[in-house]
Amino acid sequence: MRALQKTMRRWQLAAMRRLDADALVAAGARRTVRRFRSIAKKVPAYREILRERGVQPARVQSPGDFVRLAPVLEKRDLFGRYPIEALCVDGRLGELASVLTSSGQGGQFAFGLSTASQARQAVKAVDLALEHAFRTDQRRTLLINALPMGVRFACSSATIAETSVREDMVVALVDQFARHYDQLILITDPLFCKRILDHAREVDFRWDGLRVHAVLGEETFGEAYRAYVATRLGQDPERWDRGFVGSSMGVAELGLNLFFETRETVRLRQLADRHPELLQPALGRWPGRAPPLLFVYDPLRLFVETHEPDAEGFGALTLSTLEPSLVLPLLRYRTGDRAKVIDRTALVDALQAAALGEHALPPLPIIAVAGRTDDRLPDGRTLLDVKDALYRDPGLADQLSGAFRIEPGEAQAGCHIHVQAAADWAGDEAELRAQVGTHLPRSQSAHADVINVWRHATFPFAQRLDYERKLDYLAR
Repeated sequence: MRALQKTMRRWQLAAMRRLDADALVAAGARRTVRRFRSIAKKVPAYREILRERGVQPARVQSPGDFVRLAPVLEKRDLFGRYPIEALCVDGRLGELASVLTSSGQGGQFAFGLSTASQARQAVKAVDLALEHAFRTDQRRTLLINALPMGVRFACSSATIAETSVREDMVVALVDQFARHYDQLILITDPLFCKRILDHAREVDFRWDGLRVHAVLGEETFGEAYRAYVATRLGQDPERWDRGFVGSSMGVAELGLNLFFETRETVRLRQLADRHPELLQPALGRWPGRAPPLLFVYDPLRLFVETHEPDAEGFGALTLSTLEPSLVLPLLRYRTGDRAKVIDRTALVDALQAAALGEHALPPLPIIAVAGRTDDRLPDGRTLLDVKDALYRDPGLADQLSGAFRIEPGEAQAGCHIHVQAAADWAGDEAELRAQVGTHLPRSQSAHADVINVWRHATFPFAQRLDYERKLDYLAR
């Protein structure tokens, strides 16, 4: 039976490589209409919302009708306003296997629900994704889940170790078990990944000789950060022959791994980071210096829109779930991110115009995600640029934890920027402050930023430094 399952997955992998992205998007758009009709009939809260907003479900006959008539919703329109069962099909929770909770960073929690049947399907989906990306069907694999407690997943093609946010546990696992596996996959978020690397250095653990992949979620990062992580793991970020550092994006109420990077999209982003002018005809002029993350997605699972796009095509990321088995389906749901759906023809033209036609494109549709809508300083600088600036000099990055907090000043004034030193740092504060100031993007105001360096234990904004909560980098 296991041999048959592996054969079936190989067929699926082969099919994935033959996909026509545009045809899949069109098929997903058609599926959206069917899902709308079903949800409008079976989900009590959605029925009430349509009635309140004067939307007659019978008028939605095409994907264009859906985009024109179906309401755009946010977390506050659903979670907390309605009891959880009213958001579910037939107004009932049913037999749930798991509940995933959002971070609650905005003061309101949202929930993703799944049944036992969905959990089994999720295992197959994870297996397929891991085999496609990391050949886990051919390489004995240890997968370390170092995401905050509560974010769990299962698979049958790898050994899973769950550490939550315990850097000492992660390094101990790698030290004791790595030699028994062909490769390691570390799944965590960027800030805690930095803590893992710092702890490894503190205890003199070396990653040399290991094949380690890192899959990072929860927040955006730049190419300087990716190169830093890859180098510290003993990899060559130009070749990815001994490991891969990639990003995955999920939303608790919608699902995990909704968007993910591939080696092709990473190479495109590396190119955009070095030569932005070459890809801006296709990607648009993104906010800030660091280019947006380039993801692919399954258009039969998600209908993707960018609501009210600006002149460059970046709008509010708006998603509709298309899987018929979902207990809590969501339609035209704004995630709070800025994004742009990439035109593949325009991307090919930009590559060819720059004599870069040899860059391969993934078989799935591509979306550029530029970060949270409100992740911008009053003077226009982006949090992504500030984050990445701290990694452009690896020697500076080694002295910092990666955590920082920005307090915007008054009009036409600079910001107060607080940075946290690494746990083992024992240098001169004035010298470190000068180094940070050299690398940060310059304020556009009439006054310079005020930079404060805090020793690790005294940093006052450190998400209570348990890494369970997302760090709010910008004071609102």
